[in-house]
Parts: sequence; structure tokens; C-alpha cells
Amino acid sequence: MSNLRLLNSSSGTGVSTLSVTDVFTDDFDIYKMKITCASGLEQETNLQFINSGGSVVTSDYEHAQLYMRGYSAFSEVVSSSDSDIRLVTGDEDSFGGSAIIYVFNPRNSSAYTFVAFNGSLAIDLADNNTPSFASNRGIGVLKQTNVINGFRLANNNASATVDYTAITYGLRVD
Repeated sequence: MSNLRLLNSSSGTGVSTLSVTDVFTDDFDIYKMKITCASGLEQETNLQFINSGGSVVTSDYEHAQLYMRGYSAFSEVVSSSDSDIRLVTGDEDSFGGSAIIYVFNPRNSSAYTFVAFNGSLAIDLADNNTPSFASNRGIGVLKQTNVINGFRLANNNASATVDYTAITYGLRVD
């Protein structure tokens, strides 16, 4: 028997955001999310949580990641006060991007909600449809003790639309 239980599969075509509501339950403390995206324009996909009242939480996020480019030096993306967890994945010129995100304690009203993620994305450096690649590894926290029921993916480019797929699993620890 698998320790992963499929809870939800959601997708959106040509959207700027994808909200997945009522996916976190009291049955699990740890969740695994598989995110894929594709966009014709350069965009970063950021993560926010949705509280039990159905509102997107837009403050009190901290995150840190190592952004590892295949075409130049590595860099760190860090914030101690942000409106989202930045750059969990991204895409440019429809090459595609993906991420695996683990979410810890979203339903626990006595603890912060934590994430750990790995992502990858393709980038068209010379604007000639020749991709280069980057990956990232990061952590984040929502510094609120609200009950969290879902999440929202949003791209950071107002001109871009994205094709998103988000598959969510509960991780059973017996």
C-alpha cells in the first residue's frame, strides 16, 4: 500500500492563476504537490496559501532558495517579509517548468505552515528558441497559525498566461 494518496488534480489553460481550494484536510500533516507550467512568455510561478475562510494569504511569507542556472552563476533568492513564496517554478517560450513541493502542517492552528521545494525551468537566453535550463531548491514558511485549506499558483508577468497542472497527494505516515 502506498503512503501517497491522490487528493486532487487541477488544471487551468491560459490563466494567470490557479487556485486549489479545500485540498488540505485533517487526515494528513504532510502533502506532496506536483506542479507543471507552460507559457509563451517569461514568467515566474509563485505560491500563496488559502485560509479556511477562502481568502488568499498575501503577507507573512519567508523563503530562501538556491537558484542554479545552467548558463551563469548560481544565486540566492531570499526574503524575510514577502507576499508569497517566490519562484517555485517558471517558464519561457513554452519549454515548460515543474516543481515538487512538500507542505507541512497546513491544518495545524498551533504551528506555522512550512514548505520545501525543488523546481526546474527552461529559459530562452538568446530569444531564438534555444533553451537553457535552471533549477532551484528552496524552503519557505507562512508565519501565521491560520488553518490553511488550499493554495494558489500565480505568475508574476501580467502579460503572460500559463497552462498549469497541480496534482496534490496526502502523505500518510503510519
